[in-house]
Amino acid sequence: MSKDRQILLCGLGGQGVVLAGSLLGQACFADGLHVSGTSSYGSEARGGECRAEVVVSDKPVAFPYVTAADILVALSQAAYVRYLPWTVGCEGLVFFDPLSVTPSEGASQRHIGIPAAERAEAALGARLGANIVMLGAVVAATGVAGCDSLRSTVAERSPARFRELNLRALEIGFELGRPISL
Repeated sequence: MSKDRQILLCGLGGQGVVLAGSLLGQACFADGLHVSGTSSYGSEARGGECRAEVVVSDKPVAFPYVTAADILVALSQAAYVRYLPWTVGCEGLVFFDPLSVTPSEGASQRHIGIPAAERAEAALGARLGANIVMLGAVVAATGVAGCDSLRSTVAERSPARFRELNLRALEIGFELGRPISL
């Protein structure tokens, strides 16, 4: 890894944003990187705005919060609108779910639509798991963590009742992310 990476995942409470951020941080740590992570919920746990911040580096992390996201992962329109300004200009990557987010016209960041909810519903029977589909796509596309590390982390850290579903969702995400050329 050649530089620090600041990743901000955002959406609504209940979408699994905080879990996805935690899994990403743990996978990066398993890869031997230094990681700091924080999360924040709005005034409501389910349905309110939430975010997870993950700072990754090959050296100790000096400041634990995202100041300028290299990667923004948006699962809801309201969160996208709020956090798009937190991303770096034309170098920033924005991963979004087209069922929930319409990108801003004229935004300087590169936007990459990942049909996470659609694919989760088609393959798993519900949108549950869309957060893990998105996480797998982001990791496969960016290499911010190793796919094997993330797979192991999901297997070890997912709640038992969702473990198999999350592992299937992760593989769908890997398939969606691998063809993306950055």
